[in-house]
Amino acid sequence: MVLSFEGSLEKLLTILEFDLSNPFKDAEKVLCIEPHPDDCVIGMGGTIKKLTERGVKVVYLCLTDGSMGTYDESVSPHELALIRRREEEKSARMLGVERIIWLDYRDTELPYNIEARNNIIKVIRQEKPDLVLAPDPWLPYEAHPDHVTAGKLALEAVLFSPLPNVARSDLHIGLEPHRIDLIGFYYTAKPNYFVDITDVMELKLRAIRVHRSQFTDDVWEKWEPFLRTVAEFYGEKIGVRYAEGLRFMPELFLHITPFAELI
Repeated sequence: MVLSFEGSLEKLLTILEFDLSNPFKDAEKVLCIEPHPDDCVIGMGGTIKKLTERGVKVVYLCLTDGSMGTYDESVSPHELALIRRREEEKSARMLGVERIIWLDYRDTELPYNIEARNNIIKVIRQEKPDLVLAPDPWLPYEAHPDHVTAGKLALEAVLFSPLPNVARSDLHIGLEPHRIDLIGFYYTAKPNYFVDITDVMELKLRAIRVHRSQFTDDVWEKWEPFLRTVAEFYGEKIGVRYAEGLRFMPELFLHITPFAELI
């Protein structure tokens, strides 16, 4: 008797110990990669709060300086970058995040190159997270290049961080290769895991609003209903008021896997 594809895939996921019922179950440290200083809280602030409450250490890796995100002509890029760093530190503390790593690439100009990828690999090898989370680079109609680039760089960094001959100079400073078996995406249109954040939704909104340079009163009038609608969109999938949707993938599926989007 020939196994159906569904049966074969289920068997493979069992072998890989890929359990979507609780992908955070054994995680002690999570690295959340963000293009800009507000993306982790917007994309998965409720999940982050729930993780830190149960003792999981969450580390932010912010790839750019956020220096372009303003409509105010009187604020220089340097001034805005400093403001956004302070906002991010305050917002992160509200969610229980104590460590933020900054790569400080220029906002809107995050490069898709080997240097940027190797800088992320260095952080992965330094922090040794159990999970990495990043924006889904295939979110339909995503127009911001930093978001697309951040997601792709994160994927490549997860794929290559266990290989000692990639960024081999890391070995000389005591950074050993590090393997991550699971990567997750936020800002995704194809979630396969949902977190009920109904009880922390208001805290998430307050932590987002700390980013005052981004969410002035007039901007917040539109963004608050937008953020609630996104959370309601995900929440409807699991029958709760508010949720965050994430997409998890086994590391093995990050290369030559024609059925990766089926899980």
